[in-house]
Amino acid sequence: HANATPLMGGVAIVLPFVVAVSYLAFDSDYRPFLQVLVLTTAVLFVLGLVDDRSHIRPLLRLTLSVLICFVSILVVPALNITFFNFSFLGAPIFLSGGWSVIFTLLCLVGLQNAVNMADGKNGLVIGLSLVWVIFLTLYAPSHLLPLLWVLAVCLSVTLLFNLRGRLFLGDSGSYAVSISIGLLVIYVYQVKFEVLSADIVALWFLVPILDCLRLMAMRTVRGSSPFTPDRNHLHHILFRLMRWHVALATYLLLVAVPSLLAYVMPQSTLLWAVMSVLAYFFFVVIELRV
Repeated sequence: HANATPLMGGVAIVLPFVVAVSYLAFDSDYRPFLQVLVLTTAVLFVLGLVDDRSHIRPLLRLTLSVLICFVSILVVPALNITFFNFSFLGAPIFLSGGWSVIFTLLCLVGLQNAVNMADGKNGLVIGLSLVWVIFLTLYAPSHLLPLLWVLAVCLSVTLLFNLRGRLFLGDSGSYAVSISIGLLVIYVYQVKFEVLSADIVALWFLVPILDCLRLMAMRTVRGSSPFTPDRNHLHHILFRLMRWHVALATYLLLVAVPSLLAYVMPQSTLLWAVMSVLAYFFFVVIELRV
């Protein structure tokens, strides 16, 4: 960007969201979850603020994120993912002992890092978050809908300013939004697992997670740190192949279209996941041949 741009996108999203959650938590049967949602979001927002200004070392940032998420699971054990209900299996698969905690932490912290890695171009992370929130509203119980609507409005308004280059999300916004969505998705899955299968949830986050794993593997093979920044992300690849507004739409469609197909035809979710992976590697490979 040619001009200095404020990292205020996180404040614009997180502040109204935290106020809304706090208000709902005052008189709610779901107060423990809502309180944990508020506190975890706020703490990771502060961690992101510090990272924006002081650039916390990746290992320390990762350790702090794990500890924060671990405390959230201890306070609300219902957030611990103890089973997988896949659409293509007749019976759920259960995780025993500490494996469920490890897997839940991996999901939350992994999503945080994948979202942070994707936050490299205007509109991308906010657009992805808006897509995820919209799909969450299709499955969420009624008592969560007002909260999701508030989050969707905050994301939509901030997206307009972000697309114009008036503000950035920043690490503060990236960390807070990703952990909020992660906790909300786990909660909705635990409550509505009969309609929101584990493979549908995985499909929502497949592209950014796949991109994160590819980048970390490539960096490790090159002998550098998995957290070393580079310009080989999917959004960089798409930007080199097309104008950014087209690249942004392409990235969002790679996430939204398979998710929509899974909502309409959930029995074919595995097929939509395979198509999503093929589409992802199509763009990765095509750039090597251009």
